[in-house]
Parts: sequence; C-alpha cells; structure tokens
Amino acid sequence: MSAYAESLTVTTNKDIYTNDEKAIVVGAIPADAPAGYAVLIKVTGPRGECAVQNILSAADNSFVSRPVRLDECGNGGFTVSAYYSAEEATSTFTISSSSHVSAGRGMELRMLKNTVLRAQDTVNARVKELLGNGYFLPEMAAKKYGEGVSEASLALQAIEFGDSTEAKKHMIFAFRDFREVLDALSDENVAGFQQSAGQQASSSDKSDIAGKYDSLKEYYFRLEQVAEKNKVEKSGIEDAGLLLANAKRMIDDDNFEGAGRNLERVNALLEEIRTGLFDKGVGEKLSSNTNTTSGVDEELKRKLTDTADRFERVALKLLNETGSDTEAEAKVHNAISLLANAKASINAQDLESAREGLSAAYKAITEARELLKG
Repeated sequence: MSAYAESLTVTTNKDIYTNDEKAIVVGAIPADAPAGYAVLIKVTGPRGECAVQNILSAADNSFVSRPVRLDECGNGGFTVSAYYSAEEATSTFTISSSSHVSAGRGMELRMLKNTVLRAQDTVNARVKELLGNGYFLPEMAAKKYGEGVSEASLALQAIEFGDSTEAKKHMIFAFRDFREVLDALSDENVAGFQQSAGQQASSSDKSDIAGKYDSLKEYYFRLEQVAEKNKVEKSGIEDAGLLLANAKRMIDDDNFEGAGRNLERVNALLEEIRTGLFDKGVGEKLSSNTNTTSGVDEELKRKLTDTADRFERVALKLLNETGSDTEAEAKVHNAISLLANAKASINAQDLESAREGLSAAYKAITEARELLKG
C-alpha cells in the first residue's frame, strides 16, 4: 500500500438528497502527494455509473467538485470514489424521496457532531495524558493542535447552523490536523522527548520574560530621551518605569507570570506614549531614535509572537486541569483557537488584529482559571 492511501479523503456535502438536488463532492489530498495529477471523481449507484468529473486540487490540497446532477440517477444508495495518482478513497450517500430527507438531515447533523466531538476527545485525552505526566508538547504538535481545535470549532458552529457542507469541509481539515498531532505524540516519539513540561517551561519562561524585559527597558529609555528632549509630559513614562521595576523584581523572584502581566501593561503604555509623541509632531525624531518605524513593528511582531507562545503554553497547561469542567474546557479551547488566529495575523503582518486576538485569548484563559478556582 502506498504511503498516501490513509490520507486521501472524500465525502459529499450531504448524506441524503432528493432527485431535484445537486451533490457537491469535497475532499483533500495528502500534503506530500506527488504533484501533477487531477482528482478523478466517480459516482455509482443501482443503475451503474451516474457521474464522472476531473478536479484540480487547491493550494491547500483540498478539492471541490462542480455540482453533480442527481435527477437521472434514481433512488437508493450511491458510492462516490476519488482517485489521485495510485490512491483511492470512497464515501457513500443516499438519494431518497423528499418525505425522508428532513429526518435524514437531522440525523446527518447529529452524526457529524458526534464524529467531530469523538475526534476532539481522542486528541484531547492524549494531550492531557502527556501534560499530566510532565511532558512538554513540541512546537509543531502544539501548533497543529491549535489549528485542529480551530477547525473543529468551525465545524461544530456550521452544524449548529444546519450547514453540513461547511461542517464537513472543516471536519476534514480538523481530522488531518489531529492525525498529525497524534502521530507526533505517539509512544515512539514521546520516548525521545528530553524535558518535562515543568523543566522546559521554567527555563523557557525565564529566557522569554528576561528578553522581553530587556527589550522594553531599552524602548522605555529611548522614549524617555525623546520626551525629555522635546519637553513632553513624562507622567506616563514614569508609570511605565515603575511597572518595569516591579517586573524586574518579579523576574528575580521567578514569578514569570506576574512579570509577564506587568510587561504587557508596560508594552501597551509605551505604545500609547509613542502614539502621543507622533501626534505632537515628534515622529521624525522618535523614528530616528528607534531604528525606524519598521524596526519598531518588527520588534512588536517578535513580542506578539512571544506572547502568543507563552499564552499557548498556559492554555495547554490549563487544559490538563479542566477535568470534567466542560465550561472551563470550552474556554480553553476558545483561547487556543484565538491564539492560532492571532499567530496567523502576525504572519500576515496584521499586528492590530493579532493584538486583539491575544487580548481575547487572555480573557478566555482568565475566565477558565476563575471557573476552575470556583
């Protein structure tokens, strides 16, 4: 069997149709499949072959067929087959009279929801197991886990709105992400993990927070010099200085979480001060003292990425503590989804959206903590 056989997927936007409807075939080819092929789709039923299409996959490896007419296919059970290179995948659907469709759609949505929840429960159980045993999730696994949770959430949302087409599309990508997570967290790979979560997080947090403190301290001194040179009110800068001093004491006491909160406030305060200086016409001088605006943006991008990584570690740790508290677990899942979106915004240079996403994720994490305390 080829290495791609387990990864090729195909399904339809519904499980039950009437003759006057049209079916949409969707699926995904594996990321490492050979290029240069079209996906061949065949629909067969009681009367034999009903439809054939050749489809090119998209950049994200998904494929979507043109609408398939069903008015000449008859009633009964049908099989849709997808062929890519030497691989094959199949799925089934039914064409029925309209009187059975309404009940069938409700059953279809319930089945989709149960399937998505089972897949999510499986990967959640594995993640919780490893975190509970003191293991640190590799960056790739944590990233894919966040993406999978986001896709699963979108699938469940589509199910609530009765949109099985969107639900199945997001379900396919959620399954692909979750499969990669489970592969990365297999017993064979876990045996090669070198540090426990506590050990890794301690050294990583200290390095991250200390680096963030040094960067903000330098930024603070530059703004202070520009403000003093241009005789600008310094009360906000003095507040930032007090917060920096508090953060330094917390770092020395290994209180990285408290220090991180202080540094987030410092960062927000310094950004407000920088904006105010630009409003007062000091933009050119400030730019020359901070290695150009683009340099500041690059620094902000790095800080936002560090913050997203730190929040992700906290969220994954909280996930292990939720136990049977479904409300807290939902908050954590929401935070992980928001963090995945924030990272995508950072990569797209949309830093404002990233900051909003991180703020929302922090709020969700805080709410989950309060629920667990209660």
